[in-house]
Amino acid sequence: MDHKGIGQLLSSFSQQRLVVVGDVMLDTYYWGHVSRTSPEAPVPIVAVDQTEHRPGGAANVANNLHSLGAAVDLVGVVGQDTNGGRLEETLSAYGIPTQLLVDPGRPTTQKTRVIAGPQHVVRLDRETDKPLDDALGLGLVEAVGGVLPGAGGLVLQDYHKGTLPGRIVRQLCDLAREQSCPVFVDPKFDNLDAFEGAALLKPNLAEAEQFAGVSLEDEADLEAAGQRLRDQFKVAAVLITRGALGMNLFDGDGHHRIPTRPRRVADVCGAGDTVISTYALAAVAGASAILSAELANFAAGKVVEEMGVVPITLQQLEEFHQDSKG
Repeated sequence: MDHKGIGQLLSSFSQQRLVVVGDVMLDTYYWGHVSRTSPEAPVPIVAVDQTEHRPGGAANVANNLHSLGAAVDLVGVVGQDTNGGRLEETLSAYGIPTQLLVDPGRPTTQKTRVIAGPQHVVRLDRETDKPLDDALGLGLVEAVGGVLPGAGGLVLQDYHKGTLPGRIVRQLCDLAREQSCPVFVDPKFDNLDAFEGAALLKPNLAEAEQFAGVSLEDEADLEAAGQRLRDQFKVAAVLITRGALGMNLFDGDGHHRIPTRPRRVADVCGAGDTVISTYALAAVAGASAILSAELANFAAGKVVEEMGVVPITLQQLEEFHQDSKG
């Protein structure tokens, strides 16, 4: 695709609609500064200047798609607690339509980060990995069934917090198949066989090693594992993300190595969410697997330059378009 085609692709993002399902999270930030050490223990005292709540996990995937101009429906599960309400309010403020089912038996997943200046001091997690019970799982599938018709793609974001056990994944993939809707998956190991036939499987390097059952030490190991995963699970493409080493894409045209550009990395949190969001949106808009992966690689490189979990913007992707002109 030439630079004119890339411009048309980016312009078409606003015409797409995707459904995102998975482990939603509330990302809470305490921004502050350190001026002294605690007399109680050898730890810094952070004077908090600002508290902020952002969408995290599958909610961050939805936020990335929304930021790129696409229409998006988000389906997930929260607890019957203050954080569930905060997450719903946060998503509403971003203008993202949501169906958040409530499970009184679990907390809303929350990642709390304390950041002093440029320094990430500590992270506190509140969560459970208990799978949804049958009744709530049925409610989740029904909610997805209500918004899936007419969608260009279904994104399944699994952080192993219980929203996407294998039985639910299979039902969601069946729904998508009935609608001829491609499925893009950020998977976890114990659900892998449920994603058979997906348009994309996007493990990171550690997950790919777990799936393959061997250490992936070099490009030859990666090539063998990527092709094996693609063949075994009959997926259209496998994209293995490797942080600073870039990505490895395996599709019908073979193995493609996608290097990163030199970046000033401030925070890698949320980069994987940006990758699957950008890839899925580009793919449903008509891009090839390799162009979708290159856009996703560029997008991830942009968001890691900022502190905290932030979405990619269409304006930032325009830089990729400008670069393609030569």
